Amino acid sequence: MSNRHRVGHMRGAKGRRKRVRIARQQGNRCFYCRTPFADAATEGTFDHYLPYALWPANVVFNLVVACKPCNVRKGDALPLGLLLALRPWLTIDQLEVAA
Repeated sequence: MSNRHRVGHMRGAKGRRKRVRIARQQGNRCFYCRTPFADAATEGTFDHYLPYALWPANVVFNLVVACKPCNVRKGDALPLGLLLALRPWLTIDQLEVAA
């Protein structure tokens, strides 16, 4: 898959504005560890809350702004609370991708 289709890889002024807007909605903090951003446009990274591997869509309500260490740590895994809530409806293949 080409990176140019992923919202998380937006560069330039458009990506910075979108990161700042989403970070402002989150209280200008990392979505996962709640560490405040001095400048969300440069410190924050886009993350798909529901991993792109499970739901290949770039919709704004699925994007969060996270610090780089949290984004790398999460990877393609589902957040634990969401995984437990969705477990009855996920197939074995989807659970393998989420783990």
